[in-house]
Amino acid sequence: MRRIIAITLVWVVVASCASNASKERSVLYSTVPSRAVVVMHFDKMRPAVEFLLDSSSVFRGIDFGRLSHCEMILSYDYGAALVPLLSIDTGHDSADTSSVVGSVIRQAESHGLYALYTADMLPQRSALLLSPSRTAIEEARIHIAEGSSILDAPHFDEALALSEGKEGRIIFRNSSAVRWLPKTWFADIYSRRSVASFLSDAAEWMVLDFDNCKSDNIPVRFYGGRKNYLCEFTKMLPSARCLAARAVPDSASFVISLPLGDCGGYLKSWEECQDSRAMLSRYKGRLAALGKRLGKRPADWLASYAPKELVRVRWDDKEVLLLRSAKKKRSSEPAENPFPGYIPALFGEAFRLQDDSFTAVAGAWTAFGSETAVSAWLESVKCREFKELPGKIKYFVKAKELSIFADDKKVLLNVNRTRI
Repeated sequence: MRRIIAITLVWVVVASCASNASKERSVLYSTVPSRAVVVMHFDKMRPAVEFLLDSSSVFRGIDFGRLSHCEMILSYDYGAALVPLLSIDTGHDSADTSSVVGSVIRQAESHGLYALYTADMLPQRSALLLSPSRTAIEEARIHIAEGSSILDAPHFDEALALSEGKEGRIIFRNSSAVRWLPKTWFADIYSRRSVASFLSDAAEWMVLDFDNCKSDNIPVRFYGGRKNYLCEFTKMLPSARCLAARAVPDSASFVISLPLGDCGGYLKSWEECQDSRAMLSRYKGRLAALGKRLGKRPADWLASYAPKELVRVRWDDKEVLLLRSAKKKRSSEPAENPFPGYIPALFGEAFRLQDDSFTAVAGAWTAFGSETAVSAWLESVKCREFKELPGKIKYFVKAKELSIFADDKKVLLNVNRTRI
């Protein structure tokens, strides 16, 4: 679970909306309890288990024989702890299948696992269920007997219809994000509660598609359900250039880029999004209070920059916000920022720094942050020779075209912009 969650980073607004399309559903979904928070469905078990689970997993110590080539679902139940349930398609009941199943069950029991063989419980098919929890197996037995499964969960079918993975898909229940969200995500940047809150409020389901069992090129899609404002908001965003690589320090470890093809249109759509969430009055109230206190309306202040991109970057325990203007400005040394707090007030808490009291300009880029951070950024830009993202970046998030880079310099995730 930790391994696959680690490559499933989502923070900015990136979404695709469900259509009315329907797909043939695997009988194996009938073995997954309705309250499961994560459902991992793959065409072949062995490569999927090796990819999804680390070497310490008890499931990887079993010789599954020819079942290794069968369809599987690995799900996690919503309980005091995330409990795995492995469901393997064993085809039609036959002597050969039964002998293989018997061997796997004996191995599983020797590894402290509990098993359920559904030879006579599913229509035309059979499945083998394994779990380290006796309770999980018994609850699965009850669900199957009653004909209840994850397929009964609200809007799961619609989320499943979004999937286009050739070999597999992982479906997350966002309302349970606080349960499956790794504690290490953005641990020194955002609070776990705020990340979980964003995911829970963003959409009902999140779908990752796999064309093979590798950790790159993974399209991510959201099904909004009752929270369609997210999908509606992202539909309005025009594509735009991301030039963050030209302005981030070589030792950058975290970058968020928000390209602004039409800043005015973006803010209008953002207001509509806030309105649909009954938060528009609060949003406008904060902006009005800032303008009154500091003597300039935030919208007027932003317009003076003719912004084309907003970036948050962290490196060496320092971080700044960067605004890229349509045209280069006169370079300036670090000076006191007369309008602190304007950027997060306009664009949201993802762009709030602990200290944005200073500012400086280099070419088309204006930096905001502490005096130390702004000065360090200015020096790093003067020495910057490359126009590609530094290889040491751990997280790089780009709105609508989300890419995440790991320490090994490999792209972990690319969000497909189609179907928006």
